[in-house]
Amino acid sequence: MKYLSALSVAMAPLAMAKAIRNVYPVEARNGHSQRLSGGNVVAVEASSNTQIIIVWVNPGAGAETTTVQEAVTVTQTVTAGAADTAVGTATIPAGATGTIVGAGATHSVQVGGSAGLAYSPSEIQAAVGDMVIFTFMAANHTVTQSSFAKPCDPLEGGMDSKFVPNKDNAVVPPPQVAFQVTGTEPQWFYCKQSGHCGKGMTFSINPTAEKTQALFQAMAIQQKGQGDGSAITGNATSSAIASDVAATTVASATEAAGSATATASAGSGLQTGVGEIQAGACVCAVTCGAGSFPAAAVQGINNFGGIPGAIPASMAERI
Repeated sequence: MKYLSALSVAMAPLAMAKAIRNVYPVEARNGHSQRLSGGNVVAVEASSNTQIIIVWVNPGAGAETTTVQEAVTVTQTVTAGAADTAVGTATIPAGATGTIVGAGATHSVQVGGSAGLAYSPSEIQAAVGDMVIFTFMAANHTVTQSSFAKPCDPLEGGMDSKFVPNKDNAVVPPPQVAFQVTGTEPQWFYCKQSGHCGKGMTFSINPTAEKTQALFQAMAIQQKGQGDGSAITGNATSSAIASDVAATTVASATEAAGSATATASAGSGLQTGVGEIQAGACVCAVTCGAGSFPAAAVQGINNFGGIPGAIPASMAERI
């Protein structure tokens, strides 16, 4: 009798544990970053975006490629004319209508590396079904989705490659992440490494004539640029780029032979420009007005014509 009582007492915790396990089963955690094994570690962020998806990731160094999400199959309906119509590897008989699978183009984008703090190229035009393969070079960058209005802030529910380190380009072959374009709307991206977006490290898919990559990049520099102004730049703030200024100035200089007068007119609104400096890239955006030069009374002495102006030092940095 004592043995049975002792056995019952010993079994009680096991029975309680089973009851608790049945009532409160352990569930898999959802909505967290997926971490992939390999010589390097690549994490991808779950997304609710319907315009672009992450298809696969490869941490480099010969590791296996891991599928994150199945690629979308894009089809198109083709009606042949009076003669047989060849579309890719398919042939539609004359007068017939058929549905074919679109092949889709592949776009290659280098992240960082020899180009510095930049995506190369910085923008692409892609059709639905196209693949965009990002190759991550030195040193440690991301491809993080944002909005046009806030270039350096992550978009809620947007894509994020997370940080993909490749110090000194030591990972060979380098890590890669493949996106697939599944919509026609413009998509905006940046590197969320500290300070990189503020130096212009941005990327866009299908920018428009009104919302250009150059303007997107200029807004990133304006919003997050950390460069300090000087006596010449005037330590311009965000109002300098956001304002819409147009002005005309006339200056004259008198010499022994006579006098000369020159008139120049400033552009209206935001003026942007992009260029290349050896292995780097540069971008500028400025609005100039006759009264915007910090010390117009002493700067530009003995010159005539033109309009003085200033830009923040951070907008003139090599990136």
